[in-house]
Amino acid sequence: MSQHSEYISPASIRWRGPQPVSEGFDDIYFSADGEQEVQRIFLQPSRIIQRMSDNQRPWFTIGELGFGTGLNFTVCAEEVIKQPQGRLHFISMEAHPLSLSDWHRVAQARPGCATTQALAKSPPPLLTGWHRRTLHQGRVQLSVFHGDVATALAELQQYQRQGIDAWFLDGFAPSKNPEMWRSEVLAMLATLSARQATVATFTAAGQVRRELSTLGFAMEKIDQKPFKRSSLVGVFQGESQQSNPTPPAQIRVLGAGIAGATAARELANLGIPVQVFDPSGMASGGSKMSVSALHARLLGDQSPGAEFRARAFHHARASMDGLDAFRPTGALQLALNNQELSKLQRIYSVYQGDLPEDQRHWLTYRDASTLAQEFGFQGLGSLHFADAGLVDLPQLCATLLDHPLIDFHPTAAQPSAEEPWVIACGSKARVYALDIPLEIGDVWGQLDWIKPTSASLPLPIVGNGYAIPDGETWVLGSTYEQRPWTSDEATASNIASNRRFIGDDDVLPVHCKRGPRCVSSDRDPIIGRLGEQRWISTAHGSIGTSSAPLAAAVIASDIMGWVPPVSRRVLRCVEPERFRARQARRGVKVVGPQN
Repeated sequence: MSQHSEYISPASIRWRGPQPVSEGFDDIYFSADGEQEVQRIFLQPSRIIQRMSDNQRPWFTIGELGFGTGLNFTVCAEEVIKQPQGRLHFISMEAHPLSLSDWHRVAQARPGCATTQALAKSPPPLLTGWHRRTLHQGRVQLSVFHGDVATALAELQQYQRQGIDAWFLDGFAPSKNPEMWRSEVLAMLATLSARQATVATFTAAGQVRRELSTLGFAMEKIDQKPFKRSSLVGVFQGESQQSNPTPPAQIRVLGAGIAGATAARELANLGIPVQVFDPSGMASGGSKMSVSALHARLLGDQSPGAEFRARAFHHARASMDGLDAFRPTGALQLALNNQELSKLQRIYSVYQGDLPEDQRHWLTYRDASTLAQEFGFQGLGSLHFADAGLVDLPQLCATLLDHPLIDFHPTAAQPSAEEPWVIACGSKARVYALDIPLEIGDVWGQLDWIKPTSASLPLPIVGNGYAIPDGETWVLGSTYEQRPWTSDEATASNIASNRRFIGDDDVLPVHCKRGPRCVSSDRDPIIGRLGEQRWISTAHGSIGTSSAPLAAAVIASDIMGWVPPVSRRVLRCVEPERFRARQARRGVKVVGPQN
């Protein structure tokens, strides 16, 4: 495995029936009566449901050290959704997340828990850093960090402006997991706490109680007999350092393509009414394509842009579960020469991990012989993306905008500085960028539907463009035109680019679709804050199907005062201001045709 791999090693677990045991820490994850244990150690002593009803803020925030099997989270979520107005943001940290196979075991052990089933279906991937999952129509939001707890808390200190209402300290025992119980780790809890925040933990160790008392928590023991001797609960008596911003009463979105639709739905899921404006109607421009491949457009260079792409795929894939606009198919990225093979092997070295072959669900390498045997393709090798699929973008945009808190207006609008706006209108965003110099432009592309005479295509082939089976036809594309071509030129290019799959037989063109896609000069999207009440999501180029949902979560997190579901370096990579320093060195870089 690469020294710089983004992959994080999963927990080593052995199962005693339905009960998981950590081999690394030689400790159980929870007792045999796990759900009741969560109630008596965390929920009831912390008075979570009662305080949620009394909370003046729209969201109740729980911070947890030690996500484990997600038991605390899922029990909390199930209790929250029983309440008429309950909304929960659950923030957790985990150094050794579960593998996919262990998530399946967790789901089997709790078949009646809807939250567990949903989480096990699309768990956070085995990649370092922050991940976000939305459950129960947006009423429950999960932010999970994979990696060192001190790093996670430091990023919370930088970005999380909503105070933590309750802390669950649920790592393994201090004697077996001392890293999580260090003084400097516990000290960060106080700086992140809301007024009168609670802290609860299964351990009653004297050192933990004294540390928390020193930090301003009034601690007491909770009798846990006959299950164990006692646990701890405390109330923060210090002054909160959090600003606790109030979300806007309403937000306007300019643009109803994939960027605008995902932003609008993300905000509506958080309970914020949204007005969406687009004079071209829903899903215009590049979003009008009815066949778009959702796959991991990975890079093997370990750059911030590569990190963004990997996280975006997993985030988007989880958001597509259950939507009619998404069709799971899997996809292959083929290598037909040594240069392509070297690229695929470089990517795989970053993301493969040390899991056994049967647990590498989302990304698997196939050598030449295995590739030919499984899929009938000749090539030097491939990456198989089992979770990839096809998206009908117009249908997806319509589905996302179909929400009681979203009003769509097929008209133009003029954003004002006095109102909160999300700018998601492609290259037109330059007009509304508040003097931030964006290097963006339109690059045209075309999809072609063809009928090959004899070749077969068992699943989508992706990479530089793609070839997709679509009933009796194939979809080929998409061209990347620095100047707009004629339709015939684009069709010829798409067919020529895919001759290695089509073969030399005649091809019958059926029809085509053309549209512009907005790109930036560095090919990374532009996501984030433009001004006091203005945000932007644009320049998604060819990756909007996967990048737009994560962009929406990044923007919504900033609006809510939440930690974003990406790292610091990814935020810098996509921020709108990034072009200023470059332009001071080299001038403005022009993107796309200028007429």
